[in-house]
Amino acid sequence: MATIQEHCCSANIFFDEKMAKKQYQRYLKKGPPKVTARIIEQLSMHETEGKSLIDVGGGIGALQWWFLEAKGAKTISIDASSGYLKQAEEHAKTNGWENKTRFIFGDYVEAHKQAESVDFITLDKMVCCYPDYREIIEISCAKSKSHIALSYPIDGLISRLFAWLEGFFTKLKGQNFRPFVHPVSEIRKTFEQQGYERIAHDLVFPWHVETYRRVKNEK
Repeated sequence: MATIQEHCCSANIFFDEKMAKKQYQRYLKKGPPKVTARIIEQLSMHETEGKSLIDVGGGIGALQWWFLEAKGAKTISIDASSGYLKQAEEHAKTNGWENKTRFIFGDYVEAHKQAESVDFITLDKMVCCYPDYREIIEISCAKSKSHIALSYPIDGLISRLFAWLEGFFTKLKGQNFRPFVHPVSEIRKTFEQQGYERIAHDLVFPWHVETYRRVKNEK
């Protein structure tokens, strides 16, 4: 298995500038993809005006742009892909959001230390890109003041087969990056252990889309 450093470096290669531009053009034509749109629907039920957001592995920034359009005060993007961060930063400048956005390149486990606590954290299709889901969730629960929204794949044989196939093909290309299918029950249990309750759930096959709310102030 690749080390965390190797995995993050491979993510930077796999999610390159070419892929970022392609997804950005699709976003301009069709808006956010279905899973991201469902996260937006869940978070739209909560007050965002004057609030702050950390978008982890947010790609071209669809969640960030919605948040700012919904009167959010500021967003922070933390991503292991320099190509995606570049594309997102260009969009922010085009829309005059330079003073409301911040972009941090690197491994979330370390890079989160560069960001202050925020109201909302989003982890759209990010947990499955990381080998240690517990650490990612625990960091996010400590960093968030109120809500965390995320999407992650269903578990089971079919999901693991697709993840293995995708990992196999990326390995053939000489890359260490691969997706992970983590136990759904353990993901939810980790949130509970950190003092969060699940308040929304949708299934956009093969993705779980969920929002959690902090129920304990102390950490």
